[in-house]
Amino acid sequence: MPFSYPGIAADVRRLGDLLALGLRAAEWQPPDKAAVLNLACGRADETGVLLDAVAPRATDLFYLGIDLRPPEIAEAKARWIPNAPPGWQLDFRPGDASRTDRMKQLPPFDFIFIRHQNYWHDAAVWEVLFRNALDGLKPGGLLAITSYFDREHELAMACLAQCGGRKILDLRNPDTRLLEDAPGKSVDRRLAIFAK
Repeated sequence: MPFSYPGIAADVRRLGDLLALGLRAAEWQPPDKAAVLNLACGRADETGVLLDAVAPRATDLFYLGIDLRPPEIAEAKARWIPNAPPGWQLDFRPGDASRTDRMKQLPPFDFIFIRHQNYWHDAAVWEVLFRNALDGLKPGGLLAITSYFDREHELAMACLAQCGGRKILDLRNPDTRLLEDAPGKSVDRRLAIFAK
């Protein structure tokens, strides 16, 4: 199923390279049985490269994407669920990604991902989201964020540290695509990885 907008496929490939680099630097040991959470995932365009990076050998996988917007979740389901390998459970649900503390049926996660976090939009909501994400990690699990611009990235990293996150690394994307309609922003400009 093709991506909705031109340029997304190349952005996703670049994100895959950035994730692979970041996880190697973090000395990530992907589990054979993996639980992955993609928060505020939108259409979850990155699902394929995210799973290639964090669960390359997984024979048993639970992957959940959560976003407020039902049309984006419907597109994610249509793109990814029909092609899930045997033993992999992929799910996408409409919901408030900042309220995972109220979703008692969720397992602890090996890896939680937030692409293009929007800390600047509502700092109080993102603080709750970050705190709940860190609380949802398994021991040894990792939380990764990407950002559109530097100042927001720095604010998000400071918030994560306040919430008890321990920064493992912060990488600048050497191959980011500038957004013509948003001066000063670029796709996946920075990647940060945190542990609890």
